[in-house]
Amino acid sequence: MNFNEFEKYKSLVDSELDNLYSNGPKLLLEPINHILKGGKRLRPLLCILSYESIKNDRNSEILSVATSIELLHIFSLIHDDIMDDDKLRHGVETIHTKWSIPVGILAGDAVLALAMKQINKSSKIIIEKFNDGLLKVCEGQALDVEFESVIDLDISEYIKMINLKTGYMLGLSAQLGSLAAGLDLKSSSSYMNFGLLLGEAFQLQDDLLEIISTKEQMGKSLTSDIVLNKKTYLYINAYKKFPEELDSLFNKFKYDNSKLVENFRNLLYEKKIIEECSDRIDSTFCNIYKLLDDINCDKNKLSIFVNNIRNRKF
Repeated sequence: MNFNEFEKYKSLVDSELDNLYSNGPKLLLEPINHILKGGKRLRPLLCILSYESIKNDRNSEILSVATSIELLHIFSLIHDDIMDDDKLRHGVETIHTKWSIPVGILAGDAVLALAMKQINKSSKIIIEKFNDGLLKVCEGQALDVEFESVIDLDISEYIKMINLKTGYMLGLSAQLGSLAAGLDLKSSSSYMNFGLLLGEAFQLQDDLLEIISTKEQMGKSLTSDIVLNKKTYLYINAYKKFPEELDSLFNKFKYDNSKLVENFRNLLYEKKIIEECSDRIDSTFCNIYKLLDDINCDKNKLSIFVNNIRNRKF
């Protein structure tokens, strides 16, 4: 099986989302359908693949669980875009940019309500874990904002934040898939740990790609993290090693965002921070494969999924 065959899973989730909200006020209907059309669907895909690593009889419950996870993810993106004032998401205008901030807030809340309606079709333990995930994502977002005012942040604090904001969602995707397939809570923890570490690697990749890639490739704004003083793995590492040079650069170009980004990128290459981040990503993926090896399941599809995350360019 190759990754292109995973498109059929994406189509299943897309079909669920297409029919989810079709009758409501225009000012809610249009922005929700606008944001639901984009995205890689990685989280619902991981949920379904985790389920199928245990059982091979995909049913309506796993589709509802997978769809609820994607909706939770979209809810977090809508609010994150408002907080960071990002202009692009999935290659199109963000909701608050195309409409307004109040519409963005309403749309985000409505998408969360749709997620709750979907997950409420599941078992009590799945609903409880989903609610845990919602809180964790909000906690991660809060730490992300808090860290904007922290000058000398430790890498361990950053990893804790991305495990909540990004990693937990992927961990939840894998765990809920395994729970829907019949695993008990204790046994499903191996799927959570696997997905959590995959989420960590995914965010480290994002940190790197937002420096070395383009807005067109990534389909989203790339300058907001730097301009807002968002802490990334690259920034924290650079500040630990070259604080004076970094302070000088940010002061020199604080009124010229494009030159700030360009010179920041050049500094990261020059000081081999880019190379160090790549090494950290490779090391993390080695640990992911080890965790996957320890799970007693059919690993074929999950291995292909991990391979394609590892090799992604956007």
